Amino acid sequence: MSYLDNGSTLRAMFRLMPPMRHDADPTRSEVVAYIRENLRCELGRAIRAFDSMRHIKSAVLIYDRIHRQWRGCDWVPAEEVDKISLLMSVVTELKRDISSLRSELRKVKNEMVSLRRRKGGRKDEEDPEPEQQQAAPKTEAAIREDYLKYWNNINESLYPEEKVSSPSTPPQSLASDSTDPTECPWENAEDEVS
Repeated sequence: MSYLDNGSTLRAMFRLMPPMRHDADPTRSEVVAYIRENLRCELGRAIRAFDSMRHIKSAVLIYDRIHRQWRGCDWVPAEEVDKISLLMSVVTELKRDISSLRSELRKVKNEMVSLRRRKGGRKDEEDPEPEQQQAAPKTEAAIREDYLKYWNNINESLYPEEKVSSPSTPPQSLASDSTDPTECPWENAEDEVS
């Protein structure tokens, strides 16, 4: 908020400013001349005050796109018909802004959907699940257990019909009493050659 020498603010002083045209050349600008007269200051200070008041955050001076003029934020025409037309133009301008924002939002939504589709196809390859990323370190027992599960899965996939026997029992082909054919073809081949 910019305080003037008399203690008032720029907003209090220029909120009811009537519509005026602005020119790139400050000496021909009606707005800068009006500010300069009311503040009783030099041209440079009037330009700085205008730049400060037209900034979107302060919004003391509002630009009317239809008439291409600057006016105070609280200014309304004196006649009732003009007030209605001003309000209608403001409403129309707001509707335009809303429709442009909706179209931008629609574009962003479509981009998000297309990114999700692309990411969905590569989810297993690139991005591990968040649970895997933030998993706590495993203990040695858990690592051994995972290792055994891994090797058991490999054995089951390589030898689906055979069951892995426990190390305490000898394999069937080495039993001395057995007359059954062995499971390995090369062990049977010795018997046939002799």
